[in-house]
Amino acid sequence: MDNIIKQVRNLGEGATDHLRLKLMTTLRDLSISLEKPNDTLERIVNTPLELAEARIGSDLGIFKYLSSRDAPVPLTTLAEATGADPVLLGRLLRYLSSMKQIEEPDLEVFAANNVTHALASPRGKNQVDLYFEVVYPSFMELPRFLARVGYNNPTDVSKAALQDALNWKGTMFTYYAAHPEQGEKFNKHMMFRREDERGWMDSKVFRIDKEAEGWPADKPIFVDVGGGLGHQPALLKASYPDLPGQVIVQDLPEVIQDALSTPGVQNMAYNIFDPQPIQGAKFYYMRGVCHDFPDDKVNEILGNIATAMGPNSLLLLDEMVLPDKNVSWQATAMDQLMMSTLGAQERTYSHWARLLRTVGLKIRYNISYGRNEYESLIVAVKLKIA
Repeated sequence: MDNIIKQVRNLGEGATDHLRLKLMTTLRDLSISLEKPNDTLERIVNTPLELAEARIGSDLGIFKYLSSRDAPVPLTTLAEATGADPVLLGRLLRYLSSMKQIEEPDLEVFAANNVTHALASPRGKNQVDLYFEVVYPSFMELPRFLARVGYNNPTDVSKAALQDALNWKGTMFTYYAAHPEQGEKFNKHMMFRREDERGWMDSKVFRIDKEAEGWPADKPIFVDVGGGLGHQPALLKASYPDLPGQVIVQDLPEVIQDALSTPGVQNMAYNIFDPQPIQGAKFYYMRGVCHDFPDDKVNEILGNIATAMGPNSLLLLDEMVLPDKNVSWQATAMDQLMMSTLGAQERTYSHWARLLRTVGLKIRYNISYGRNEYESLIVAVKLKIA
């Protein structure tokens, strides 16, 4: 057994991200296949506890404290550092250790591991807080919500499980606008997502410089529609400093007022449901925007862009593109999150193709990138009218 574990660990340490994720999925599936009924029930009914305990660990600063230490830390020292009752703290730490959020190398002695470091990071703390405060209450409300609507597929951005869970009238976005603390966490979460990847801008994935050859310097070249704080245009300028033309990021006024001040990038207040003011740009880009909305709203959004596109324009949709079967648990969890909070969904290739054709566009090609094959850049063009 020890040799098998060692071989698997060595395989994972030297693997690419794609192979590593495949290995993790295989081991997870193997673990579940070995379960007896009681094992299955214990795993499922106790799942919500893991996030709750991670939030407690974050609130007490346990992950940050252990991550900052080179050596294991006794319970008594942690109690002094956190101000928590030693008896209570010991119980919490034993649970965190059992879930591998921390390590327990000796009796009442605790240390950091890779999970601890992830939870201690700004991204980890922010995501735990956001999910605990907004997302998980929506998940827990989902069974009652679906029963109440007769198990019809949610398609209204203002009528999802989130509204019942948070006692809110309005959309998730108006909730964040009215609750700036959570709104800031949401904006940070979007910034942190896929932060370690250049993604589609990697020249091996999509040669934006080649596509833009000969483009006039006095015309808009790249419009990031619903681009939040402008991180993608900033990355574009850093990756392609000699790219000709104007670069623009658009979002709602309350978002764009906090956008980055990137040289060569214009920050523009704009609502995606209004006619697109920038006509004939080379690239219209949207990252994770359409999956926030049901089909009818996506048709409005895409229709506004299609109307503004010129004969040489390209629409770049940076979205998940799911296969029709055997989808990963991470992708299906994201789909359920979209349903719970926004009445929206992730989509398959054929679904995207239908939506685009409805507004007079077609897919030129679909480029998969990132750590799994579902993160994709859809490149769409205008349909030629005979």
